[in-house]
Amino acid sequence: MAVATVKYTTLPLALLASLHLQIPTGLAQVNPPTITSNYQKNYENFPNPERGFFIPFNPTTINQPLKLEALQQVRKNNMSLVRRIYLISEFRGKPLSPAFLQLVSNEMALARQAGVKLIIKFTYNWINGGPDAPRNRILSHLDQLKPILTSNSDVIAYLHAGFIGYWGEWNRSTNNLLNTNDMRAITFRILSALPPQRMVTLRYPKHKIEIYNNPNPLTSQEGFNGTYRARTGHINECFVASLDDWGTYKDTDPQIIESEKNYLSQDNLYVVQGGETCSADSEAQPFIQCSNALKELTRMRWSDLNWEYEREVIELWSQQGCLSEIERRLGYRFHLLSSVISSQVKPGGSFSLNLKIENAGWANPYNPRSVEVILRHSQTRAKYYLPVASDPRRWKPSTMTNLNIVAGIPNTMPPGTYDVLLNLPDPAPALYRRPEYAIRLANQNTWEPSTGYNYLLRGVKVDRNVAGNNYAGNLFFKLR
Repeated sequence: MAVATVKYTTLPLALLASLHLQIPTGLAQVNPPTITSNYQKNYENFPNPERGFFIPFNPTTINQPLKLEALQQVRKNNMSLVRRIYLISEFRGKPLSPAFLQLVSNEMALARQAGVKLIIKFTYNWINGGPDAPRNRILSHLDQLKPILTSNSDVIAYLHAGFIGYWGEWNRSTNNLLNTNDMRAITFRILSALPPQRMVTLRYPKHKIEIYNNPNPLTSQEGFNGTYRARTGHINECFVASLDDWGTYKDTDPQIIESEKNYLSQDNLYVVQGGETCSADSEAQPFIQCSNALKELTRMRWSDLNWEYEREVIELWSQQGCLSEIERRLGYRFHLLSSVISSQVKPGGSFSLNLKIENAGWANPYNPRSVEVILRHSQTRAKYYLPVASDPRRWKPSTMTNLNIVAGIPNTMPPGTYDVLLNLPDPAPALYRRPEYAIRLANQNTWEPSTGYNYLLRGVKVDRNVAGNNYAGNLFFKLR
């Protein structure tokens, strides 16, 4: 499918004249008029896909099935993420049962129905830790899970590596799996059980470095290229709990910690960083204060955090006044700053749109995301779509993205006024038309909750009497 590119390089007519080039009169461009708009920011907390605080559903002694009402309540609480941890201790010595596999499949269907996504982990132990399973058993379990994970990847935000050690957190393995060969084999099998559009997260930064035998963070060229290394992110389950986040970093030496944080800051431009706090004791007090927490969340580009653990830390942030900022800025937060839009155009003519979008969040999206411009007839509601070749995963935090789009209006497009909309849908076919899975811009009066579109507060008039040259390219809006 042809898509609109977002960068064009042209020479203005004045510059051409200064070069003493003669332009034939018949080729002179007559551009349709445009209108410029500036947009007001919205500072509310609202749900957006694959980011923000999440609600955990942890195992007790058995896996209690999720209920649709509980997942729907997550959306009502302005959240879009659920962490689901499956306890598989009964299967340490045997295959996963058909009943358990059906449970996992059913819960993914419920998540889709409720409009949420899942952060998933499988573990062989929970309360007080305990035995894990041998390497070959873990690999065989992953082979069993692969069909379910693949067919339901649309509602998987990402997967914790899990499986190894206490609580699936890759420490104290009773099967001696914390060596490079075993960790590599299990990580690679997890990644092979997921489609190439989904990531896995590791508990300790040092493990990614060891598994891939590469001490360097991902580069822009490597980011999102589909390799296993580019799909391996980070999970910190003791955020701001101590100087080294309770062993998250490989040493308590401040210089070594600083080096690993620098690594994460760069690597997390291209992979997900999530997790939870875990302590509010005296050791944690210097680190959990708002001033330090905000600095660390910014630096490590966090996308999600556990809403329920540790509650004392969350309540401290609320008391100190930074919780609302954390709610807004976890993950991405796109503000539309301004637009320049064709105000009228003839059928067969050229439509132009320039958008300036700022990412005020701490991270960028980590899963694929589509971009579309839609022209919708104000009376008939007929919609014409234009896919745009821009990747929101590269709309980096604290930066502005400039989308410059030029495309053709079909000769058969009926006259009338068309609303101009920006759509950032989930590319998965089952979610593409679901507004809960579309990205909402943080602007006033732009969001359409019934469609998931962002209205740019402007319309374009399609009129055969409008002056202008015919569009000469091959990128046209299409009726759908």
